[in-house]
Amino acid sequence: MKDLILLLPEIFLVVTLAGVVIGEIGHKDEKTRLAPATALAGLVGALVQTLILYGLGPAEAFSGAVSVDGFALFFKLYAITLAALSILMPGGGREMSPSKRAEHCALVLGAALAVCLVAAASDIILIFLSMQLLFVVGCFLTAHGRRNRSGAEASVKYLVFGVASAFLFLFGAAILFAYTHVFNIYDMHKVLLANPMPAPVAAVAFVMIFFALAFHIVAFPMSLVAPDVLEGAPTPVGAGLSLGARAAGFALAIRMIVVVFAQPSLSKGQWAGMAGFDWIGILAIISGLTMVAGSLLALVQTSAKRLVSYIVVAQTGFLLMGLLVLDEVGISALLFNLVVDLFALSGAYFVISTMYDELGSDRLAGLGGMLHKYPAESISLILFLACAAGLPPLPGFMGKFALTGAAVRHGWYALAVVAIISSALGAVAMGRLSFSLIGRFGQGDGGERPNIQRVAFLASLIIPMIMIGIFAERVLDWAGKSLQFARW
Repeated sequence: MKDLILLLPEIFLVVTLAGVVIGEIGHKDEKTRLAPATALAGLVGALVQTLILYGLGPAEAFSGAVSVDGFALFFKLYAITLAALSILMPGGGREMSPSKRAEHCALVLGAALAVCLVAAASDIILIFLSMQLLFVVGCFLTAHGRRNRSGAEASVKYLVFGVASAFLFLFGAAILFAYTHVFNIYDMHKVLLANPMPAPVAAVAFVMIFFALAFHIVAFPMSLVAPDVLEGAPTPVGAGLSLGARAAGFALAIRMIVVVFAQPSLSKGQWAGMAGFDWIGILAIISGLTMVAGSLLALVQTSAKRLVSYIVVAQTGFLLMGLLVLDEVGISALLFNLVVDLFALSGAYFVISTMYDELGSDRLAGLGGMLHKYPAESISLILFLACAAGLPPLPGFMGKFALTGAAVRHGWYALAVVAIISSALGAVAMGRLSFSLIGRFGQGDGGERPNIQRVAFLASLIIPMIMIGIFAERVLDWAGKSLQFARW
């Protein structure tokens, strides 16, 4: 019974998902559709249960296969919030038919469930199954509701690279199991501390597992296909994929790398790389390449959605800096940036989706005069882009400053310089998108009457984003306590 209590958030999501599916099966042309309301009610219940679990302290369920600690609860709150935003996001009919709303709610709930399981899993088999659940839901989401071939093409690309990622993870996990003879990653940690793996074997296992996760966190070189997938998927889905799958990937990467491929350091709250194998250098190179590739490719994009997608890639490079320093301060900064991106990038994708619905295109050349016609949406997009670019005094600046500072503190000066240059290039790329909104300002017809639903949703993103900046220290402290609460 205790094990089930520890999994109440996931149980709420499963029951809600079943309710949405059953309700849709019984639907016969009723005007009132209860799927979004049912989904939101279930998400609120899961959110409350997650907050209650914070008071129980770290625990494990099902013989250690599931870890219910602050780290897992952080990502559960993240996944539930993202799912709620995805369902609340007002959608147009160009990219996703309103008749597909119930199916969209069901898939979003399935994705949230998968992220929650990934964040808490401590058993290699459960980790793999949870990631595959997220992958399968992602395949359906990328093509869901599209009326052209781009969604199908995006789904096929996601399928091909997802299968390759699954094989890489299986091979890496098989190597770890063959050496340790256990499936639980905490038991693996004990075995590897007593009897470290030979460096070549550890290198192969790490490279396979990390490149499998690189698909989900959109790190180089797997990042090269991510913008194609995000462009082909409906824009509301792109926001969920770029944020939800990336969060799940980082949750798994942090837990596996710290538990399996690192060892305790003499200093409290710090870890060191596995003896005899310098995987931290590999991670630093990938971090730099991801930042540079994302920022440079963003500069030459003519599509607003692809531009933001490459910015997401560059952001991943920054987040990897928080992981490679292997201390609680750096990982706390990583978690802080994930929270900032949750609101900034969700807002950016939403506004781009709105403009696509109005114009039928997201080309930069066709966005001229949008500030005059849709001032609320355009100003909000500029604010979201400024936050993602890391411009002060917005919380994005504080997050990037904390990550760069963590790299400098650990002697990664060259990587910090690359981060600063990448941030500047990303700001220029997002400046192009912002200035395209201002072009032909004052020409043409007058501004459209504000859409109350859109404005309310934008306010629900902007206000928390600003509050994160005002109370940045408290958010960082919460992230740090989530790590101290973790089972390691």
